[in-house]
Amino acid sequence: MPYQPPASPPAAPPPVENLNIQEPGFTQREIKPITWRSWLKLAYLVVFMILMLVVGIILAQRYLIISPAGGPVNGEVLLQAPYQPVLWKDFGEVFEPIIKLEVYYPNQGWQKLNFLLDSGALVSSLPREEAKKMGLSLAQMPRSTFGGFGGTTSFAYKSEIKVKIGDQEVLLPVVFTESAGTKPILGRSGFFERYNIYFNSEVERIEVRR
Repeated sequence: MPYQPPASPPAAPPPVENLNIQEPGFTQREIKPITWRSWLKLAYLVVFMILMLVVGIILAQRYLIISPAGGPVNGEVLLQAPYQPVLWKDFGEVFEPIIKLEVYYPNQGWQKLNFLLDSGALVSSLPREEAKKMGLSLAQMPRSTFGGFGGTTSFAYKSEIKVKIGDQEVLLPVVFTESAGTKPILGRSGFFERYNIYFNSEVERIEVRR
């Protein structure tokens, strides 16, 4: 049998470099660890959002009060007064819209006086006795006739008084009435037409706003 050289071993397959096998529906992505700087930025963002929320709530409580109609009420509060409960026969306890104003008396200085808010009154009014305390003469004032309930009429004398509303001194048109037992009244002229009056039932408070 003739001589046959030994068969050489089979050649090794070429090396596979950068083999990237992907199956349908799968992708390869490098996952990087979250650094401490990323956590710090996230913490700053959360703290900033919380601070902005707190500031917004404080500003809303300070400058906005929800009116009974549900809308925002704007304007600087110049004067406020709590509800004054009064017990009325056949009606029980109700509140009278009374606010206290500082009125200037030439001989006594500033004196506090309770006024009844009355949007139905054309002008503010005071009893004639207050004119005497202020050193005013009814004889030197223009006289007007006012009609009342049941067809009654009364005389009133036109003038003006100095009052404080907030930190402002205001000349308020008034009439001094001859009717006995009347209360000081704040009416439309010079008051309701100049300021906004709100009845805040949630906190039982009357607010006079600019």
